[in-house]
Amino acid sequence: MSLEEKIKSEPAYRRDQIYLAWFDKNIHDFSEITTLSKNLREQLTDEPWMTVKQKVLQTSQNDGTRKALLELSDGQIIETVLMPRASKKLDQSGELRYTVCISSQVGCPMGCAFCATGKLGFKRNLTYREIIDQIRFWQQMMWQEPGDGEVENIVLMGQGEPLLNYENVKLALAILIKYAKIGPRKITMSTVGVPESMEKMVTEKDFPSVRFALSLHSALSESRSAVIPSNRPSFLDFLVEWSKKYHTAFPSRTHFIGLEYIMLKGINDDIKHLNALIKLVLKLGSIRVNLIPYNASGCNDMFQGTDFVTIQTWQKKMNDHDITCTIRRSQGLDIDAACGQLANKNL
Repeated sequence: MSLEEKIKSEPAYRRDQIYLAWFDKNIHDFSEITTLSKNLREQLTDEPWMTVKQKVLQTSQNDGTRKALLELSDGQIIETVLMPRASKKLDQSGELRYTVCISSQVGCPMGCAFCATGKLGFKRNLTYREIIDQIRFWQQMMWQEPGDGEVENIVLMGQGEPLLNYENVKLALAILIKYAKIGPRKITMSTVGVPESMEKMVTEKDFPSVRFALSLHSALSESRSAVIPSNRPSFLDFLVEWSKKYHTAFPSRTHFIGLEYIMLKGINDDIKHLNALIKLVLKLGSIRVNLIPYNASGCNDMFQGTDFVTIQTWQKKMNDHDITCTIRRSQGLDIDAACGQLANKNL
């Protein structure tokens, strides 16, 4: 019997007590949640406190990034990454701040040509607890290492397509925001684009107001389909209309649409693609473009990364059009923890 079935007949506030306890460093078991009735604690005796278990833990020698391969109750494996802030400087409280990259599925069904995770295929969706417990895993590790810092940002950019696991992702985000005290502006959900779920996002009143990032990788439909098999011929037109709904649903100035663009030599980095990207961005309202150097994964050798001078040229051209554009600094390259490298291959 699952946790949800065990507490189904309980008052709603019991869920609040359990969710709050998950993020309390002084509680390590359901039996220690003293706000619960004795009878309920006894019912939860066999309930696992964590749904993930560490299998492999690696630390980058370059930048301190850590990657964990976590085993689930059915033996499946996922990956999660802990990244120190780029500056690695202490904040005003004297603590380091970290970004955690989490997975939403075991494997991924999207099959993006440049992504190692896509080579794994799709096994199943993660439960809301398995999504949350990736954050709890890192939090508990930090609690055991006094002064090691706090989780400040969360990015759903690990294994899987979040919008194909919509309900579990939605619930996990709501719990993290309310009980882990991580604000929605500190959470970014990344997707290659699932129109049906994107429509639900902007029409449902209770979808958490987290930041949104689209893995675009080309503003030309034919080129995008070549690297993202799930791309639909009409998606870019859909995106233009959807962006208007997004800005209406999330009118805050901090709710820009992030566009992620992996720079692939000879594939999507010529002047034609640059002009197409600028033209598209100018139709989308509040936008930020993130240019991503390609990270080789060892799972295929069909791509090469664009040279850095060209990437900088793209950034300047977009800045000249008043488009906010950044270049991502990849972290954890030496442990295959960077964008597109999560493939469980360390097993």
